[in-house]
Amino acid sequence: MRDITRRVFLHSLADNYRQLRNLANPASCAAVVKANGYGLGMVPVSQALHAAGCDDFFVATLAEGEQLRQALPTPTIFVLNGLGHHPPQRFQQAQLIPVLNSGEEIAIWAEANHSTPSPCSLHVDTGMQRLGLPGHEFTRLLADPQLLQRLNPVLVMSHLINSELSTAATNDEQLKLFNDLLKNLPPEINRSLSNSSGIFLGDPFKFDLCRAGAACYGLNPLPGQTNPMLPVVEISAPIIQIREVHESGKVGYGGTGKIAAGGRLATIAAGYADGYPRHAGGNATIQIGEWLAPVVGRVSMDLISVDISHLPRDAVEVGDPAYLLGPLVDADALAKAAGTIGYEILTGLGRLAETDYPE
Repeated sequence: MRDITRRVFLHSLADNYRQLRNLANPASCAAVVKANGYGLGMVPVSQALHAAGCDDFFVATLAEGEQLRQALPTPTIFVLNGLGHHPPQRFQQAQLIPVLNSGEEIAIWAEANHSTPSPCSLHVDTGMQRLGLPGHEFTRLLADPQLLQRLNPVLVMSHLINSELSTAATNDEQLKLFNDLLKNLPPEINRSLSNSSGIFLGDPFKFDLCRAGAACYGLNPLPGQTNPMLPVVEISAPIIQIREVHESGKVGYGGTGKIAAGGRLATIAAGYADGYPRHAGGNATIQIGEWLAPVVGRVSMDLISVDISHLPRDAVEVGDPAYLLGPLVDADALAKAAGTIGYEILTGLGRLAETDYPE
């Protein structure tokens, strides 16, 4: 077991969800709990969200859906990656709603629904060029009411590609295309376009159901602005050595870091094996007590060096916790230092640690 410790504050997660749900009103607000609840534990995260009033969940895979169904018998669960190579019967047995992304999946589901009618969701591509039906295929589907009835869709969704940039022209372009494609959709079928950042774009983007993901977990849905969300995760590892530097020298593999004579280095028992980004060295900071200490040199598999020369000598001792994520360092800040995104930090950092869920 690793020395790294991860704490997930489910009360803050629930508060974030409630804030997003209020902003989504009058639309309903689902929670996205894929990738093991963004790395924080899908089951405890989903149970906390359900207790906060969430009745609709999105996962990525069938296996995630089956696991979540065991923990939550009643909520609606959508599977974003669709059928994949799995038989429709497994979705039906677990009462999961696959998001159908292709004509092939539509044909398979329609055939299966002859004997066991079950709901599905339809994904129409409005610009992501990833999953989802091209617009002309979706239009052809709507022109076949018998096939549509056999599919039994309860939701049609698409995905914004630049929702975190409120001024991006693609937001309005996708909104117009989505509305155009859905103008002949039967009114009893719900519509969904917005993810976390999309909720902040205003009423035209809300439709019937919003899908709150990253913002639930404390990531900033409004880059460049003050984060309106509460921090949800705190990750620390112990300091295992403090080194007094008597001669100027280099630090770490490749000698990319430097330390001056008279400086002090703290070595922390964590590294890229724990999901701390290897390329964060020289840019990232780690919280020690009430101070920030810069990461020096390359991050190793199991160790991180930080410069504590500016800290009072009695402020840090071997065994003290160093916060990789904490009140002064959030996932977005670490991601920026490493040239990545907060999603990657959340889903990877602390993956080998036991997770504590304090009250």
